Amino acid sequence: MRGWWQEIADLALPADCAGCGRPGGALCERCRGALRGSGARRVEPSPVPPGLPVVHAAVDYVDEARAVLLAHKERGALRLARPLGEALA
Repeated sequence: MRGWWQEIADLALPADCAGCGRPGGALCERCRGALRGSGARRVEPSPVPPGLPVVHAAVDYVDEARAVLLAHKERGALRLARPLGEALA
């Protein structure tokens, strides 16, 4: 869980891009573009686990898109909620 001091630091300190690590903002335009896919498509892991429901993805889970998702989910980078939400929409 993130502490209040981490939330304040996110607001006060300059952030590096969550996708590529370059300085200049929470998410650079190149990495923001990596979140824009060609539309949802069905994906399956190999091998497919028994009972897995139908899964769809907007982008491949690689490179910058993977880094952005992990930053949000695993490290609590809440500043990525808006760009991720826009990508999903």
